[in-house]
Amino acid sequence: MVGIDINPKQLYEGCIEAAIAHAVAVGMYPELNYEHSWDGINYCMNDSQGCRATITFHNEYIVAVFQDIHKADWNKDALSFFSEAPQKIIQLAKDEALQYVLEDVEGNVKPIITAAFWGTWEQLNSTQSLADIIENGGYIIHSQLLPYHDAIDEWRDYYNLDAGQIALIQKIFDQKMNSNGDPLVLQDDELKLLHGDIEECLVSLGELNIFRTN
Repeated sequence: MVGIDINPKQLYEGCIEAAIAHAVAVGMYPELNYEHSWDGINYCMNDSQGCRATITFHNEYIVAVFQDIHKADWNKDALSFFSEAPQKIIQLAKDEALQYVLEDVEGNVKPIITAAFWGTWEQLNSTQSLADIIENGGYIIHSQLLPYHDAIDEWRDYYNLDAGQIALIQKIFDQKMNSNGDPLVLQDDELKLLHGDIEECLVSLGELNIFRTN
């Protein structure tokens, strides 16, 4: 087991930022609605190029699993990536993150992963080096590991965001970080900054516990 040089809090904030940017932009690109999603405590990514990942943000533990279909060993037991993890981590992986990377292998449905890390909100660990994780699917969280403003530059370029959308992302992000998990409500002037299929935006925002006014 080796320590991974990733700050857990910065990772979480990067995932929130990515999901908000996606939610604000997805109305313009509804065909990309699968790229980022939240399901309870699980943040899921899919790049449509054969790589997907899920990070489980439990109140005590963090579990991340990556599946690069081009690097997958179909016979490898996913739990081997957790061989040195505490039992509580293994159970969390089974119950949550690994449920999102299931594949049918000759009639046997099982999780297939190519990299993983886990830990607490203080320290993340793995049986792989960080370089090995990145090589085997971890590259999908490149932007999520950047400082806020560097990441927002990448999301601006990726989604062709305008100044109003950038400001809205910043505002929602700040509110989300200070919400203590309480629902957030978008005001009418904020809704006007969303473009395209607004309902797609609202679905993704709803996954983050962010809703429009009634």
